[in-house]
Amino acid sequence: MEDSALREDRRAAARRTLTALLITVSALFVGSVLFMVVRGDQSAPEGRRVLAVLPIQGSNSATASGRYDGFAEGLTAYFGRADPMDLGVFGPASTSRLVESGEDPLAVGRTLGADMVLVGREVVGDFSSMLVVELFRVDDGTTLWRDEFEAGPDLDRTALLLRVAIDVTDVLDLPR
Repeated sequence: MEDSALREDRRAAARRTLTALLITVSALFVGSVLFMVVRGDQSAPEGRRVLAVLPIQGSNSATASGRYDGFAEGLTAYFGRADPMDLGVFGPASTSRLVESGEDPLAVGRTLGADMVLVGREVVGDFSSMLVVELFRVDDGTTLWRDEFEAGPDLDRTALLLRVAIDVTDVLDLPR
């Protein structure tokens, strides 16, 4: 008889443990859903801007891929430090397949739902090469910012990247 009572006590304890576990899991689930609903309203606030950074295009594919490797990724990393409530960023990982398929930069921006597109291209002349970088508004194609940079053989890519990033940061009125 004592053996039967002991088994019954163990079963009751197991039921209480299972009930407590189910209540805890249910409470966590409900809490998580409520958190997502509340945070969902704040995750993409009205007025948040989205920037698409396109890969640098060269006068020929070998020049751009060698000289400007990682340049667009560096800009993406720089802008990715901004508060995501203020600025969302698509980098070359998201934009390169669209650019390679021949889409216009503004069409790339529209496809991704971006408000602005940052485009860079190398222009080679007889005696020099320039990097032209432009920031466009996607909805109407307005140029928000444009600059040309000497891109000689002794190009300091890090300084150039920082200069472009700071200029665009100023145009977008983002904190540095």
